[in-house]
Amino acid sequence: GMSCYLGGPFSKDNLWSRRRWLTSIAILCGAWLGKFSDTDAKDYELSRYEDTLRILVDSILPADDLTPAASTLSVHSQLLAIAQQDATLGRLISQGCGWLEQTYGALSALNTAQIEQLLQAMSVADWESGPRVFFHEIRDRSVQLYYADSRSWAGLAVNRPPQYLGYPAAVEE
Repeated sequence: GMSCYLGGPFSKDNLWSRRRWLTSIAILCGAWLGKFSDTDAKDYELSRYEDTLRILVDSILPADDLTPAASTLSVHSQLLAIAQQDATLGRLISQGCGWLEQTYGALSALNTAQIEQLLQAMSVADWESGPRVFFHEIRDRSVQLYYADSRSWAGLAVNRPPQYLGYPAAVEE
């Protein structure tokens, strides 16, 4: 099958098969418990996770022909700013990005397909596992921040942020 380089502490010089890569993701997702310490967000150096968070939000909301990537709209920076005031989000970012970096190394060393496989595995991990909680919280907050910016509306039949129930009138036209 297809082989890919697994950047990270496992085996820096090994080529891994796709099956082994996916198996390792599943095992690691199961290994990370979703229990967070009671440390304040200000005790974390959240800025050190900026690159990992940028790659993560851009993988969730990439650029296309009409709209910019999430980082172009500073979604990752906004998340870090919110996390400075929100201890729970600060812990989640610190532990989630820390886990990703410790497990896989720099996300910038992974290719698009590997990151998509990683996000897919995180999104379907056990309900209360750290990777799933981290993925869904970052995804939901990123989508909210992204679509709050009018630059993300290019090509949409809207002139204000998309509404929870959509725009029935626009669809009926």
